Amino acid sequence: MTTPAAAVPGGASAPGAPDQPCSTEELLDAWTGIVRGFTHVTRTLACHVERETGLAPPDFFVLSQLRRSADPAVPLSRLGRELAFSSGGFTKVADRLQQAGLIIRQPSPSDRRVTNAVLTPAGRSTADRALAVYCAALRELVLRHLGTDGLRGMVGQVSRLGDLPPCRLAEQQEPETTARSGLTLARRTRAI
Repeated sequence: MTTPAAAVPGGASAPGAPDQPCSTEELLDAWTGIVRGFTHVTRTLACHVERETGLAPPDFFVLSQLRRSADPAVPLSRLGRELAFSSGGFTKVADRLQQAGLIIRQPSPSDRRVTNAVLTPAGRSTADRALAVYCAALRELVLRHLGTDGLRGMVGQVSRLGDLPPCRLAEQQEPETTARSGLTLARRTRAI
């Protein structure tokens, strides 16, 4: 059951209420502005990190994720999933980082099917340096323009969007039994 939007005196909607009027044009312009701002800052941050450290953006994000993890050994599959890599794309990044001596692959002591990524001392040093560059650029690009309160407000709003259910476009397999043979066939469906 939904609750009615909070009203202000005079019958108008409260600011931020779901039924507050917003034209299609305003909605599209606002969302385009958010995406453009995010894309610009992301590309600029990646450029700063790559220029100062030589790390390509995918390499940086893997190293920073490992460095910021509470566990020193992180399953490769979890890293790839958290960073939204395809399995093939992530394998190439992990291979490159291992060849550079920044990570090692270790079998999980608790599950033989799992391989963990672990930072080497050189990987920790590289991640620390890259994170320092990244954070300095974040302070310059984001905090200087939004301020701490603006950043916190934005995080509060955008975090709410992160809690929305995902759109499922990937094909799923649903079992379907044929009447004549009793064989189970896979039927492809798309859930949106």
